[in-house]
Parts: sequence; structure tokens; C-alpha cells
Amino acid sequence: MRRRNRKRSLVIVSFILATPLFAAESSLSLRVTPRMAFAPAVVSIAVTVEPNAENRALVVEDDSEDYYRRSEVPLEGEKAARGHTLMYQGLPPGEHRISAVVRGTSGPRAVVHTTITIVGERSSK
Repeated sequence: MRRRNRKRSLVIVSFILATPLFAAESSLSLRVTPRMAFAPAVVSIAVTVEPNAENRALVVEDDSEDYYRRSEVPLEGEKAARGHTLMYQGLPPGEHRISAVVRGTSGPRAVVHTTITIVGERSSK
């Protein structure tokens, strides 16, 4: 009986400790379409941000070997829209790491990443 209660307590404590991790992940989501395209590519970046009084900005970045782009969308805390869509055009070939970061009054509040592939020949430099 004591072992079962101890095991049950451990499971409950584990869920309580893990809750902030799940909450942070669910407060921000990122969807990029298409996940694979031919260069020069056009991609749609859809970001969902759970409104929060601390939210001040949404930063979206595309980083690859030969390309970098950054967009910043101001957020008005709890009044901010949940959904944000950006279109990035003319993406060159390569693996692109797309990141979304919600910045708050004290720094980053949530971060999410995904990778897309743009197919084509790289220009020689």
C-alpha cells in the first residue's frame, strides 16, 4: 500500500513539475507551408500566440546558410490578436530554420522552431 501511494505521489509531482513546460509550448505554435518547395520559394508562416499581459513582440526569423530574414510584430499584451501570418518570398535553396519568439517585458517568453527545405541549385559566389 505504501509503495503504491509513493508511486502515485511521484507521478503527481512529475506532472506538477512538468506543467510549465507544457504551458510554454502551448502558448506559441508555428506552422510553415509548404515544408518543401522549389527556389525561389514563397512560404506562408502562421504563428499562434496565446494573449498574455506580458507579451510585447513576436519575432519571426528565417536563417539558412545563404539567407537571413527577420520580422517583428508588436503585441499589445492581452489585447493582441492570437493569429499572425507572414509571407516570405524569394527564398533560396537550402535548409531554412524558421523560429518564432514571443518577447515579454523581461525577455523571451516562448520559442518554437521548425525546418523547411528549399530545393534548387545554389548560385556560385
